[in-house]
Amino acid sequence: MMDQSNAVSAGNIWAVVPVKSSHLAKQRLSPMLSNDERSRLVRTMLVDVLTSLRATPGLAGIAVVTSDPQATKLAALFEARVIPDEAGNGLNAAVQQGLNLLDKAGAGALVVPADVPFATADDYAEILSALNRYHVVLAPASSDGGTNALAMRSASFVKPCFGEDSFARHRTSARANGFQVGIVQSQRLGHDIDNINDIIASRKMNRNSTTSVFLEEIALIRRIGLDALPVAARYI
Repeated sequence: MMDQSNAVSAGNIWAVVPVKSSHLAKQRLSPMLSNDERSRLVRTMLVDVLTSLRATPGLAGIAVVTSDPQATKLAALFEARVIPDEAGNGLNAAVQQGLNLLDKAGAGALVVPADVPFATADDYAEILSALNRYHVVLAPASSDGGTNALAMRSASFVKPCFGEDSFARHRTSARANGFQVGIVQSQRLGHDIDNINDIIASRKMNRNSTTSVFLEEIALIRRIGLDALPVAARYI
């Protein structure tokens, strides 16, 4: 494995962004958001993710894996390649579809979930820089032990297993195959949006992001009564 990994260049890296159908995404937010609001949140977060990736120097391109018509239209606006998620077998199967195509093309991958709206081009550039020193680079999620970015010099190095506690699984898998693993951490990159606590915590994130503007627009914080709590309790 080590000989193979050393022969792979870190200079041909594509971003892979898997996107669920908007009517199926973010079900844990359904007690607080209507179906239309959840769909809009998914699209808004995708805009932020694609905006940052499009501005990242050194990326060879962006591939969006989806069967969602709205996500397909957004991908086109950012000149991203769309890979149809025809099977619809879940997040990791969608990621694997993208990785398989990149592997055939001899490219590396930067896998980014579509719900990490506060990460910036600087965050992704730091990951790409780290790939010059490591075969695999991971960015952990802040809250559930998940993985908010998985970068590999070759798209075949690590099998995707995104979800809770996936950071440890990805790191263990990479090391077991003889790969050196780098870790990049930032508050912006670590913050995804899966539940209401993530939305509450997002008040401390980038207020200029499209996602922050949307959350202010629908007045979700006031809707759940957070502003009625003592100031100290609002940030728990």
